[in-house]
Amino acid sequence: MQPTHHQPASRHVAVIGAGAGGLVAARELRREGHKVVVFERGDQVGGTWVYTPNVESDPIGLDPNRTRVHSSMYQSLRTNLPREAMGFRDYPFVAIEEDEERDPRRYPGHREVLMYLKDFAIEF
Repeated sequence: MQPTHHQPASRHVAVIGAGAGGLVAARELRREGHKVVVFERGDQVGGTWVYTPNVESDPIGLDPNRTRVHSSMYQSLRTNLPREAMGFRDYPFVAIEEDEERDPRRYPGHREVLMYLKDFAIEF
């Protein structure tokens, strides 16, 4: 007797965070037929790859009303992995040489990673 495979029911799914993990999770959930909403605290996709020059007003965290900055990024940060290892399997992180705004280095800066994630979000 042949085993019967049931198509799972479509669900409404919330993904918390629009960083690399949240974006790829949302894409895979959509591929499975689910309705997905991504919730992001910031004003754009990219998660930890969104750079801001702002710093917390109380870095020790004693003041409960302190200004909070949710980023560990610094201005001159470059990846410590080659772009080939950072990309998604079916959406490679390739250098875009013909665009002056892009960073074609094998170990690009944080802005290039953010642009890759934005490109991914637009594509999927």
